[in-house]
Amino acid sequence: MRHLIRTPAFRVLIAVLALATVYATYACAKNARLSTPYPYMVGDDVASRMSGIIRVVAGLEANTMVYYDRKDQRIVANVVGTASDVPGAERELDSFLQAVRQFVFPYAKHQHGIDLSDTEVTLVYYNDGGEAGVPYEVVRRENGAYKAAPGVPADSSGNQPGGTD
Repeated sequence: MRHLIRTPAFRVLIAVLALATVYATYACAKNARLSTPYPYMVGDDVASRMSGIIRVVAGLEANTMVYYDRKDQRIVANVVGTASDVPGAERELDSFLQAVRQFVFPYAKHQHGIDLSDTEVTLVYYNDGGEAGVPYEVVRRENGAYKAAPGVPADSSGNQPGGTD
């Protein structure tokens, strides 16, 4: 055994193992925040599934971000589109709400045994900003009711928040 320890190959092996250990320690420490335990909630699962369902049903690509708001304990969907007035945005959100009621609510009931209601889902509609490229909120459906965004009149028809074209 002593003879093996004194060989150059053994020393190289030890050096390689030491470097690998240092690198692995560095790599793990570098992403320590991403490696912390994360309790996956039922709301996280339903939000994740809702995102996929909306994308398929509405035929969208990456226009909808859905997440579970742990503070308010509700599922939130941010929808981006081209409607610049409240009635148009409400019509868009109505189609999303129909998909949520038809597919997401039954999924939550079947998979997790919970009955979701409209008050537990918030839909927020953002205009994509058009050529200016600055998205802005038009309307949200929260607690089962629509509410125009601040600065957007309920009967607006302009292209910008508060617009009066």
